[in-house]
Amino acid sequence: MDKVTIAGLLVPDEPIYAILTLVSGIFWTIVYIDIIYRGFKDKACGMPLMVLGLNWSWEFIFAFMGEPFFEKGSFFCVTEQTMVQRGVDAVWFLFDCVILYLKFKYGREEFNHSLPGFGKKMFIPYVLFILFVSFQAVWFISMELEDHQGAYAAYQQNIFISSLYIPMLLRRGNTDGQSMIIAISKCLGTLAPDVMGAIVLLKAYHVPWQKFVLMETMPYMKLLIGSCLLFDLVYIITLYRAFKKEGKNPWTRKPLPGYVQSDDPHVWVPEEVAAGIYIKETPEKYSEEFMAGINAAQKNR
Repeated sequence: MDKVTIAGLLVPDEPIYAILTLVSGIFWTIVYIDIIYRGFKDKACGMPLMVLGLNWSWEFIFAFMGEPFFEKGSFFCVTEQTMVQRGVDAVWFLFDCVILYLKFKYGREEFNHSLPGFGKKMFIPYVLFILFVSFQAVWFISMELEDHQGAYAAYQQNIFISSLYIPMLLRRGNTDGQSMIIAISKCLGTLAPDVMGAIVLLKAYHVPWQKFVLMETMPYMKLLIGSCLLFDLVYIITLYRAFKKEGKNPWTRKPLPGYVQSDDPHVWVPEEVAAGIYIKETPEKYSEEFMAGINAAQKNR
């Protein structure tokens, strides 16, 4: 094989590829379920808007824009994925519709906080505009590159997914709508198709290992895969440290031992700090929950 491109790859209908597809589907399904759970619990959408637009578009296009809904060879017939993957895409699309509801319900306040007045006047038109542009981008790039598996579009949007979670966390200043389960499952859900792609090249297309590791073999895909993994790892570490900074166990979200809730509902502080604040400040300044924690700390001193 002189030249290997993603557009020329077809995933064989064998058990190993179906298993890896399901593994990816399971991890991404965990991501979606936990985003939805945390969204309703924290009253915050845990997915950046651009990410949501690209995900929603990709999953609709590669689940439904193909046979038997559209005639093969037409401009509207995009997907040539396996039926297993298309079924997974359809499930993800339904989850994305729920997350889109969360964005409409809770995203306005976040946008209005970042840009006062924007959330009230332009939020809904802006969301619809992002959805429209995202849909066109995924559709057109897949058709122009003849990428009927959706790999290039998927990994390019994964760059947005992996990178935009980091500024979202920093911009909000808290971990609302986010969890370590989401961060790690998102990373593993992306790694599974990476492994599948490598196996397809090595086993089904008989690409020699010596050639596979060279940058001349799918250099752009390797760049996208490596960048996604790097951003995912940075987000996992950043989110872990954010939980610690808030005084919460990163895995259970419960307060760390010896911590009490501060006047900020997102932050827990050591009992010693709470007791010290009580000595220096007037009790009226703080919430009842904070004062209860301070009093409990003082009794244990």
